[in-house]
Amino acid sequence: MRERLTAFLRLFIFWFSYFISARIFFAVYEVSLTRKYAFSEILLAFLHGSRLDLSATGYFLMLNGLLLTLSIISGANVFRKIILGINRFFIVLFALVIVGDAEIYRNWGSHLDSTPLMYLNTPKEMLASTSAGRWILLFTLIFSFAGLWLFLFKKFVSPKVNFLNAVRYTYALPMLLLTGAMILPVRGSLGIAPINTGSVYFSKDLYPNHVAVNSVWNFLYSLKKLRKMNPPYRFMPNEKADSLFHNFYAHQGSTKHLLKTEHPNVVLILLESFTAKMIEPLGGVPGVTPNLNRWCHNGILFDHVYASGDRSAKGIVAVVSGFPAQPTASIIKLPQKTQQLPFISREMKNVGYNCSYYYGGNVDFANMRSYITLAGFDTIVSKKDFPEKDCNSKWGVHDHVMFKRLYDDISKSKEPFFKMLFTLSSHEPFDVPMKTVIKGDDEASKFMNSAYYTDKCLGAFLDSARKSNWWNNTLIVMVADHGHPQPGNSLPTDPLKYHIPLLFTGGALAVTDTVVHTFGSQTDIAATLLHQLSLNANQFRYSKDLLADSTKSFSFFAFNNGFGFLSDSATRVFDNTAKEYVTLKDSTKENDAFGKAYLQVMWNDFLNK
Repeated sequence: MRERLTAFLRLFIFWFSYFISARIFFAVYEVSLTRKYAFSEILLAFLHGSRLDLSATGYFLMLNGLLLTLSIISGANVFRKIILGINRFFIVLFALVIVGDAEIYRNWGSHLDSTPLMYLNTPKEMLASTSAGRWILLFTLIFSFAGLWLFLFKKFVSPKVNFLNAVRYTYALPMLLLTGAMILPVRGSLGIAPINTGSVYFSKDLYPNHVAVNSVWNFLYSLKKLRKMNPPYRFMPNEKADSLFHNFYAHQGSTKHLLKTEHPNVVLILLESFTAKMIEPLGGVPGVTPNLNRWCHNGILFDHVYASGDRSAKGIVAVVSGFPAQPTASIIKLPQKTQQLPFISREMKNVGYNCSYYYGGNVDFANMRSYITLAGFDTIVSKKDFPEKDCNSKWGVHDHVMFKRLYDDISKSKEPFFKMLFTLSSHEPFDVPMKTVIKGDDEASKFMNSAYYTDKCLGAFLDSARKSNWWNNTLIVMVADHGHPQPGNSLPTDPLKYHIPLLFTGGALAVTDTVVHTFGSQTDIAATLLHQLSLNANQFRYSKDLLADSTKSFSFFAFNNGFGFLSDSATRVFDNTAKEYVTLKDSTKENDAFGKAYLQVMWNDFLNK
């Protein structure tokens, strides 16, 4: 048994060292970029990146531990050869990934992911993009890196594996338990969110964050995501799809400027799961959100706005980047793609806004940290910034604490500022720190009760803000991250599930008690907001100005392998799996073609990023 424990330990040390050396190789290969940063910052990249190194090591120790366990049960001779063979194979394979990743980064400025696999059907063109001399260098580096680590494996690990002897079957259990313990480094966390690429982001600059990324872990993670990108959304020639798409966004006309000042402070509040079905001015259940109901008459209410998708990770990208939700993928999980998106926060930062992001949970969840970092937020306030006594929600810090922190920070902030707060208390399991108001043990009642609590926190914040000295120069935007099946248990294909509130309010508004009936989406917030701030929004190609006089009235939402298209005269919901409309309340060919063209253009754009 001692030989197996020693082999297990040496395999751990070996693979952890292997991945550290991969980062050293990357930093040296990209030396022209590395030398621009202080040595201390590159060291921090190694420190933060060690979490992904441990995760990758954990995966391989689970495989090796299982083989070591089987060697106890089924005999050592066969499994000695299997263990040695598998590890040698991956040493060589990952040398190819590590060197290829560094070369890809030199050309593209992003880590190797599944994108090059999309060009395998044109190998001649793919090979032609690299000179013969560069290919010789790359293969030399691959053979050298693999050769070095095969030698070290032979000296450091092989002797212990070769001396595995038969032992009692009872030793299989502790070996299996040790293997199972590797789930800790694999997950990288004891919390809800497992580790992801964005978990190791620590710098406001992109390159040190990229140094921290484990290239092998990142590549395998992107392959996992590739499986969800298989459905080809091709309904017509791309030229026709592009033309239809362009026509729906062209000629929006001039916007109605409804602000008292050109560059007011902006507070964007993203409300977890706030469906229109519980907001009375939008036709929802009375009494669930009395404060939001009241504030709907103190600003501009957009009453036909729909969530782009059905997940928080998709909603935040739709709001901040104006990029639609994808039916079978989530762009936020792929930093190489998100770094090519526009961000309203960066546009505002470019004209002097100080940008801060507030979320009471773990910002590593769903790769959020990398996205928020790319978005250019100067400050990120999250669960880790609060004492343990405040972290009494399953997800982190309850909304009343976060709203107080937001208010206190605003009171000390230099203007102009852009503050974004994402609530969380109305997320499952719907436990909130207040006496139950909406009684019932069913999911709908518990959900609405949690929303009542968040609404109470929101109302207290807005009422305090209205009395502050910064109110008159502040625009507040409130929108949901997505809708919810409850109340009413809406199906994924039901447009009611995606109907959400969008409200502009605050002292900087020149109008109140105004309702805009134009159909829109979360993606339209970018153009609508930036135009009010007299900023250009051309890079937000999926965003239309809901306050412009000639904007086409339509909404688009995506669900798992399907989409919905809504307008003043149409309701079309298409299931791409069944290749048919599950809801069809309009028969005009233009609406039919546009919904499919929209999805096709967006999907091509997503794949090409």
